[in-house]
Amino acid sequence: MRKAFKYKLRVSSAVDHKLTVTLNVCRQLYNAAVQERRDAYQVAGVSLNYETQANQLPAIKAECSEVATVHSQVRQDTLKRVQRAFDSFFRRIKRGEKAGYPRFRNKYRYDSLTYPQTGWKLEGDKLTLSKIGSCRVRFSRPVEGTVKTVTLKREVEGWYVTFSVECHQCRYIPKTGASVGIDVGIENFATLSMGQVITNPRYLRQAERRLKTAQRSVSRKKRGSHNRRKAAIRLARQHLKIKRQRLDFLHQESLQLIREFDDLAVEDLNIRGMVKNHHLAKSISDAAWGKFLLILAAKAEEAGRRVWKVPAAFTSQECSACGARVRKSLATREHQCIECGLMLHRDHNAAKNIRGRAFDLWYNETARTSAANT
Repeated sequence: MRKAFKYKLRVSSAVDHKLTVTLNVCRQLYNAAVQERRDAYQVAGVSLNYETQANQLPAIKAECSEVATVHSQVRQDTLKRVQRAFDSFFRRIKRGEKAGYPRFRNKYRYDSLTYPQTGWKLEGDKLTLSKIGSCRVRFSRPVEGTVKTVTLKREVEGWYVTFSVECHQCRYIPKTGASVGIDVGIENFATLSMGQVITNPRYLRQAERRLKTAQRSVSRKKRGSHNRRKAAIRLARQHLKIKRQRLDFLHQESLQLIREFDDLAVEDLNIRGMVKNHHLAKSISDAAWGKFLLILAAKAEEAGRRVWKVPAAFTSQECSACGARVRKSLATREHQCIECGLMLHRDHNAAKNIRGRAFDLWYNETARTSAANT
């Protein structure tokens, strides 16, 4: 299992300068690789790959002294990023999605570099980086497992390091034997099949006034001025705070669910299609359903739990007691069954339906396994 541990770095001005220079060289190398691939295809109809461009690195190093100041594996990882960008581009084309050709990166859109295997050394809280220098790591928790890669990232308030580690031991959480259906929403962040509700913190909505003030300050400054850059940093800090508040909330709530239930059922939502509704897009993005489901699945896998994804169609329309389909608009918040008379909140009804559909999946899977064994 691979996990990531992220920590703040304490860097000197000299190390900060070297990190910035290294990041800029990697960005230029990235842009040059994208340019070469585009020109090769447009002029000669040739598609370049990572191996072809990586073989050119020794010649580039000999010709450009700036490239020689960057560790060899950091240079190679930069070209691997280009390869991943083009792989994703072609994959989206095959799926019929919006292609999104790889773009050139300016100095504000390329903010990390990676040591894939070597070039770094960690001794206590001292991190030594080849051709850059040493800095201190602010360990908020111990690193668990064997460190495989080290990534340095520049954020609005300083430099951070992410250790990607390989773990062979999962988190032990005692089994409870309980299962639950989870219906995510906007009115409440989530409703459980027992009727419990997780309130929606709405971090973006709460910070909108501050964000508008900070954004107005940026727009009033002259483009290219130092004051505009300072105002942009203040705005970025506001967004970073919202992001961290949201992530903290999602981690805490998902861990609590993992501790209480062995099997968790959720809807297989098309969130990308849902945010096309301009009336609900901001609220859906603020709730971060997709991120919540990813975190929940990751924690469940680590703890030996299971997350069941069930079809989302008609979970709010069907009655959880008798199965009758009761049509209702999104504005109707109560479920009233005309067949059996069941009355409860529509999200509670949907959560019970989600749990029921997951039980059907589990029953069918168990039956297939039994038939295969016999």
